[in-house]
Amino acid sequence: MLLSRIILLAVMLCWHTHSSAIEYTIGIAAWSGYPSSVEGFKDGLASKGLREGEQIQFLIGDIGANTVLQQKVAAFFKAKKVDLVYSLTTPGTSIIKHVMPETTPIVFSIVTYPADSGLIESFEYSANNLVGTSNYVPIRHYLDLLDLVLPATKSVAIFHRKGEPNSKIQAANMLRLLKRAGITGIDKEPEDIAQVKAMATALIGKVDVFMTTTDTLMQSGGEQVLIDISQKHGIPILSSNKAGIEAGASFGPVADFYTLGKMAGIKAAKILLNNLRPEKIESEFQDPPQFLMNKDSVERLGISLSEEARSTISWVE
Repeated sequence: MLLSRIILLAVMLCWHTHSSAIEYTIGIAAWSGYPSSVEGFKDGLASKGLREGEQIQFLIGDIGANTVLQQKVAAFFKAKKVDLVYSLTTPGTSIIKHVMPETTPIVFSIVTYPADSGLIESFEYSANNLVGTSNYVPIRHYLDLLDLVLPATKSVAIFHRKGEPNSKIQAANMLRLLKRAGITGIDKEPEDIAQVKAMATALIGKVDVFMTTTDTLMQSGGEQVLIDISQKHGIPILSSNKAGIEAGASFGPVADFYTLGKMAGIKAAKILLNNLRPEKIESEFQDPPQFLMNKDSVERLGISLSEEARSTISWVE
């Protein structure tokens, strides 16, 4: 009996010591998921000595690209008085920014244009409680890669969700560069998956290349619709999304969500460990991006690559 009591006391003491070691609570608002980004964020924190279940506990918000749902997630984090929020995407981060107190640090990722969309003042100085990592890829990389892989391109159709700020900016910048290069740019703004399919189908035989943006619609099924059409009708896809290229889009310069998440996690560690305000830390994007090409797609489409192109890209099998 005495031995049992001693064991029970030891277990309770260990549990108390373990639970009392938690120093920070972080809310994760992952919008529609992005598991590699969340994994990278946790690894970034761990690289600075902040490990889940030891110094850190995470509150995981419900997953879903839905404004009402994410407002509830933000309200839950506010009620729990979390020490920091990790938020993903432009619409998701906008909600978190609006709901959370200005005293709560917010570290974002997968936000293409954080300054132009009004989340922060600039990459160098946010002027508020936000800082993070952007999946922005300088537009020149798209045009350079297009010229390297498909130099005879005469027309490109760009797909992005109607009303989504980050991809609208990306599309506008790309359209300007295409015009300078003498390439016709066709701006397509679907509101949902059905419209993506209808718009793309109407362009079969009328456009040389489809282009996807860093856009929640493209990342949530829209690009897959374009991939299906691409494979059936031989239209290459210049993609902005690593997952899209892995799924069958042809090629593109892309940001890696795990890498961006880890960069964001290191920023979060600086905020928590050094008591730094986010405005004291610069936001970043991945430089250089990854130049990826889907081998199956390229072979299926019969794209012939120069030696320069082969030495520049990385293959996705």
